[in-house]
Amino acid sequence: MDINISILIAIVGCFVGLAGWLRSRDNKISNDSEWKGSIDTKLDILITSGTFVSSELKNHADRLVAVEASTKQAHKRIDRIDKMHDDEIANIRER
Repeated sequence: MDINISILIAIVGCFVGLAGWLRSRDNKISNDSEWKGSIDTKLDILITSGTFVSSELKNHADRLVAVEASTKQAHKRIDRIDKMHDDEIANIRER
């Protein structure tokens, strides 16, 4: 009779252990699903902001081209004014 009770206790212990393991596994799966959902959301936000940054970068590149063209024209005007100034100084010195 003692052997039958100990076997019964061992079998009940196995079932209790199995039930605990299954419960913790289900909780872990649930927590992993929540974690993956939050990661997916964050990745979506990064992808969206990456697209925004890309469009802003293109906008800045276009503006930079315009500034470079304007600077080139300004340098030409400054060179012309410099030459006129040098010619005037040369004329003054000749007098």
